[in-house]
Amino acid sequence: MIITNILNGIGKRLRKKEQASNFNKISWAAEKLIKHQDDQVVKQRDFGHFVLNYIRPYEVIKTYKEIFTQEIYKFNNSSSNPVIIDCGANIGLSTLYFAIAYPNSKVFAFEPDKAIFNLLQQNINDNKLSHVSLYNEAVWTQDTELSFSNKGSEASQIDATGQSATKVKAIHLAKFLAQFEKIDFLKMDIEGAEFDVVKDCTTELQKVQNFFLEYHGTSNETEKLITLLDIVKQAGFMVYIKIAADTLDNPFVQQTTGTPFDVQLNIFCYK
Repeated sequence: MIITNILNGIGKRLRKKEQASNFNKISWAAEKLIKHQDDQVVKQRDFGHFVLNYIRPYEVIKTYKEIFTQEIYKFNNSSSNPVIIDCGANIGLSTLYFAIAYPNSKVFAFEPDKAIFNLLQQNINDNKLSHVSLYNEAVWTQDTELSFSNKGSEASQIDATGQSATKVKAIHLAKFLAQFEKIDFLKMDIEGAEFDVVKDCTTELQKVQNFFLEYHGTSNETEKLITLLDIVKQAGFMVYIKIAADTLDNPFVQQTTGTPFDVQLNIFCYK
């Protein structure tokens, strides 16, 4: 009886995993091949539902598994033409997912890093996704120009010190959101700028149905996290949280990582 229950439990988990995604998994052989590619030149790979141009293979594998295998951005859609806003689109894996999984949607994607934006644009064009609008801009609390730490990777971010010689155009996100009566999905992965931007968008969050927020903070900035959670609570969201990067093996001993972000969380907000 015990063995039967164990086998039934394993079977349920396996069936659940098989039904989890409508997209192709990366095979063991393909993953090994991708991992051994260089990270200097642009490469293209056919993933079945789309082709992808990329430079850094290790970022592609991790992100593909999250977005397409696990479908972390999958949401229940009640709109005939859902509005989806992708802040921090990077090379476009999230944008591709939104555009393919929700073919009748209108997708607006923002990416400030010029080199990465070029790949994003190429990926949207190569897959002939005409319902996607792209913006080579950062999202911020006003229309302005910002210093930008251009790392050519997922870690590119607004330079709060203002010392970087690289400048990017920034769009006032709250004003952009104000043009819509309803926003079906808002994704925000903007490498530490989310605290200021979310605070500025507090009123507009009322119209958002699903909100994915990647939080970046330090262990001594707990008040920022509490403030963000209070904002989404006041906007009517329920919240589920996952660790985005588990960086401290012994938090009571290490306490901080010594890097810009000790705490990285995926915060899923839904109504």
